Amino acid sequence: MSVIAVLGDAQGFAGPDALRKVLTTVGASRDMRCAAVLALAKRSGADASDVLARALSDRDTVLRRYAMVGLAGAGDDRAWEQAFACLQRILRRPGRAPESDPRHLPVQSQAAAAVCYLGRHLDGAGGDRAVRLVAELRDRWDRLSAAEQAWLAGLWPQCAPDGPAAGEVAPPEARRLEWWVRQPLFGPVH
Repeated sequence: MSVIAVLGDAQGFAGPDALRKVLTTVGASRDMRCAAVLALAKRSGADASDVLARALSDRDTVLRRYAMVGLAGAGDDRAWEQAFACLQRILRRPGRAPESDPRHLPVQSQAAAAVCYLGRHLDGAGGDRAVRLVAELRDRWDRLSAAEQAWLAGLWPQCAPDGPAAGEVAPPEARRLEWWVRQPLFGPVH
C-alpha cells in the first residue's frame, strides 16, 4: 500500500499508468484502490479527472469518498453534475447531521469534500451552478453537522441561510477550498 501512496509523490512517466492499472485490476483491495485514487489525484492533478469521475460511480462507498476528495483537491469541472447529485444524496440521507465538535471538521466529511469540489467550479454569482449549490445547501442546512455548518460559514459566509439571495451570492475563494482539502491528504508521504 505504501508503494502506491509513494507513487503520488514520485517522478517519471510510468507512475500515472501504474496507478490507473491498480484501479482496474481485478482483486485489488479497497485500500489499494483508495490509495491509488488519491495518489493519482496528487500526481496527475486535473488529468486524473476522468478516473476520479468514474470512481464516483463505483459500488464501493469508501472509494467514492476518496474520489470526491481527489476531485476536490485536483479535479477539473467535468464531474460537476455527478458530484452535485452525490451531495444531494448525502444531504438527503435519513439520519444525517450527527452531532460533532463544531471547532473541528475532518477532511473526511463527505459533504465538505463535495462542497470543496463544487465550489471550486462555479460559474460566478447568479450562474446556474452557483444558484443550485447555494439553494441545496440552504434547503438542507439542518442536515449539515454543527462542524460542517461552522466550516461552511467560515469559508463561504454568503451561502448561509441568512445570506443574500442565492443569485447574488459571490462564489467562495476556490484556492481556500482547495487548500483546505489538500493540506492533510495531498502532503508528502513519510
